[in-house]
Amino acid sequence: MKSSAKKVELASVDDLFSTEESRADAGREKVVEIPLSELHSFKGHPFKVKDDDAMMETADSIRQYGVLVPAIARPDPEGGV
Repeated sequence: MKSSAKKVELASVDDLFSTEESRADAGREKVVEIPLSELHSFKGHPFKVKDDDAMMETADSIRQYGVLVPAIARPDPEGGV
């Protein structure tokens, strides 16, 4: 016996009960914490790390006050950040 029923695709529960705001929020940039091991420099990086007195002062400041201005990293198309 041949079925005359057609394949019907139903929306997921998440799609039914999500708001337009939550769907828009999904596409926005977010602040996330990532392990330092995931960070690496990129080719032609303009900044050079110098192991000098200024770097030691920066490290001491971070130890004392924490990171006051978070770093910005972009995803690497080949994986990692």
